[in-house]
Amino acid sequence: MKRILLITEHLGPGGAERQICGLALMLTNAGYPCRLITYINDQFYEPFLRQNNVDYEFLPDLVNKKTRVWRMAKYVRQYNPDVVISYLPSVNKAMCLAKLFFKAKLIVSERNNNTCITTQDKIQFNLYRLADSIVPNSNSQGKFICTNFPFLSEKVYPIINFVDVNRFTPASEYVENETLRIVTVARYTEQKNMLAYLKAIRKVKDLGLNVHFDWYGDKNDNPSYYAEVEKEYQRLDIADYLILHEANRKIEEEYRKSDVFCLPSLYEGYPNVVAEAMSCELPVICSNLYENPYIVEEGVNGYLFDPENVDDMVRAIQKVVSISAEDRRKMGALNRQLCLKRNTEEAFLKSYIKLIESL
Repeated sequence: MKRILLITEHLGPGGAERQICGLALMLTNAGYPCRLITYINDQFYEPFLRQNNVDYEFLPDLVNKKTRVWRMAKYVRQYNPDVVISYLPSVNKAMCLAKLFFKAKLIVSERNNNTCITTQDKIQFNLYRLADSIVPNSNSQGKFICTNFPFLSEKVYPIINFVDVNRFTPASEYVENETLRIVTVARYTEQKNMLAYLKAIRKVKDLGLNVHFDWYGDKNDNPSYYAEVEKEYQRLDIADYLILHEANRKIEEEYRKSDVFCLPSLYEGYPNVVAEAMSCELPVICSNLYENPYIVEEGVNGYLFDPENVDDMVRAIQKVVSISAEDRRKMGALNRQLCLKRNTEEAFLKSYIKLIESL
C-alpha cells in the first residue's frame, strides 16, 4: 500500500483539523502506512490521535517561515511517502514550493470558499500548478476554481466532508425544551460573523421570543476579535439570551440538548458543524451562501438568511421558533437521513483512496 504523509498547521478544534485527523485515522485503519504532522502548538485533537494509535509528530521547527519550505522538503524526503496531503492555504503554498525538491505526489486541500480573487489568491492558485491534485471540500469551490483558473480544471477533485454518524447521533428521546435552545459551534472569528449575530439576538430579545442561544468555540483563536465580541456582548445586554462557551470536546452532547442549530458565517467551504448538527437530527438555520443552499432547503430541513442583513437573520429565527415542535422534529429526521446518504466516512474514505491510487 502507498505510504502517506498528512500535514496541517495545528490540531486546534476547527473543522479542517477534525477532517484531517479523521482522514488520518481512516487511512490508518484501512492499512495505509500513514503519519500526520503539525508545527503550531495547539493540540486539541492530539488525545484523539493518541487514543486511536494514529502516527502523529509535532514539528515546531517548521514554524519559521524563512526555512519552512526547505525543512518540509527535507522531512518529506526522509519519511519517503508516495503521497503527501496538505490542508489549509499557508501549508498548501509552502508544500507546493517544497514539491520542487521531492518526488512524492502532492494533494492540496481547499477548506473554504473564495469570496473574491485577491493577489494572494492568484499566487496560491498558480502555485497549485505544482500540485498533482486539488481537493475542495465543496462542489461550489470546485466550480469556482475551474471557472477562474481553468488551467487547474483537470486537477480538481471535490470530496465533501464526512461526519461520524455513529458519534453524532440523535438524543435517545426527542428534545423539546421549554425555552427553544439554538446552538452554534464555531470559532470566534470574523468569518463566523458573530458581531452581526449578537445584534440579531438583541432584536430577538426585544421581540420577547422564548428562545435561548449558546455558542461554543475557541476563544483563543483570535483574541482581539473575541475581545471585540465581549465588548459588544456587554453593550447589547444579552447575557440572559446568549452564553459564550469555550470549545467542547464532547460537543455532540450539546447538539442533543438543543432544538435548532445556527451558523451565521459570511463564508464557508462545506461546514462540518452543519453536517454534525444534521446528523444529530437538528433543523438548521444558516447563511444563504456558497454550499449552504445545496445542504439546506428553505422550509424543508431548515431556513436560510442573508448573513449581512441582521433583520433577515431575525426573520429566519422567527420562522424556526414559530413552527410546531412536530415540524422541527420532521426537519431534523430528514437531516439525519441526508447525512446517512451523503456524509458517511465510507464515502469520504472511498473517494480519497480512489484519488490516492490514481496518482
